Amino acid sequence: MVWFWIIIIHLIEILVIGVFLLIRRNGALEKAVTDQQQYIDAISIVINDSDRRLRELDTIGAFEADDEVGTFFQNLREIQTSISQFNNRK
Repeated sequence: MVWFWIIIIHLIEILVIGVFLLIRRNGALEKAVTDQQQYIDAISIVINDSDRRLRELDTIGAFEADDEVGTFFQNLREIQTSISQFNNRK
């Protein structure tokens, strides 16, 4: 009967250590997720600001598509549109 209690006590010790290690690992993963979410939020703000500014410039008509700068601006708008579509999927 003594062996039974010794085995039970050791199993409980193993389980307690395992739970402790899992809780510690979970905390580290939660911190990583929080950091990544903050990074994504910051990138989203930059994308939205960039999109807003490019729309303003496009509305003003500051760049015409018939010169090199205008062509570059048009390509930049296409890239921004693609990034904005990706950003708005959240």
